Amino acid sequence: MKTFFSLLLLILSISLTQAQEIKKVSIGGYNYQLGDDFLNISDLNKVLESNEEAHRLFYDARQYRGISQLLGFTGGALIGYQLGKVIAGKNFNNVQGFLGAGLIAIAIPINIRQNKKIDTAVDIYNSGLTDSGDIPTQLSFISTGTSIGLSLRF
Repeated sequence: MKTFFSLLLLILSISLTQAQEIKKVSIGGYNYQLGDDFLNISDLNKVLESNEEAHRLFYDARQYRGISQLLGFTGGALIGYQLGKVIAGKNFNNVQGFLGAGLIAIAIPINIRQNKKIDTAVDIYNSGLTDSGDIPTQLSFISTGTSIGLSLRF
């Protein structure tokens, strides 16, 4: 009887286990969640290391992120400096103001491309997971002349 319950518990545990996939959660931007934990960029990098193709794509996206942040920060600083001058009562320098707006306009599509590459890397990672609940198992009844039993094959 103990072996029957052990076997039943084994079958249930095999059928209920699943690999954890990364979920995209949109809360004022994209966040990624693995199980109950939210992942930041460095945590996401560690998770994606197990899949070479997803990690390479994520690495490319990180390079886009650096370029986008540099352009966005520089453009924002130029516009902010000019707005500060206007508030102080000085003249607005059109060249610096429009240069800052141009840098921000260039940074936005680069940032969008970075987000798409990260999403693609997460999708590649998730598609590479094998669902451990799909392990082919076969449960059969065996009877001989003197006994009856269960057979579980993996």
